[in-house]
Amino acid sequence: MGLTYEFLDHTADTIILAKGENLAEAFEQAALGFYDVITDPNTIEGKNTKEITIKSEDIEALLFDWIDQLIFYFDTENFISNNIQITSLAKIDNSFILEATLVGEQFEINKHPQETEVKAMTYSFMKIGDDFVEFTLDL
Repeated sequence: MGLTYEFLDHTADTIILAKGENLAEAFEQAALGFYDVITDPNTIEGKNTKEITIKSEDIEALLFDWIDQLIFYFDTENFISNNIQITSLAKIDNSFILEATLVGEQFEINKHPQETEVKAMTYSFMKIGDDFVEFTLDL
């Protein structure tokens, strides 16, 4: 199937369908899709690195928390990335844990084209399979 993400039709929000060879790669593609909503990912340089660990009660909450954390970094630090590596995505006991490395930089209006503002991640229309995720962003 390969690594991809695409935008699906929706009237007021954006639905992203992200695919990979496995679920971790689908989560990576989901993040890339999120950043593509905000700006042109080709304009992002790898100046800074962020390490992220997220622990959630189920896989749906993990996807929600993953994208919500990216929104938080953008809203509070103007951080954007086009190089995302999920180093671990596992179920341990009754929790799902994701560990990731993001490489990117601060959003600069003179350098990065401003596309669409993302208000929030939602649970609407969320679907998760072995090698894909589908989710909705509130714009």
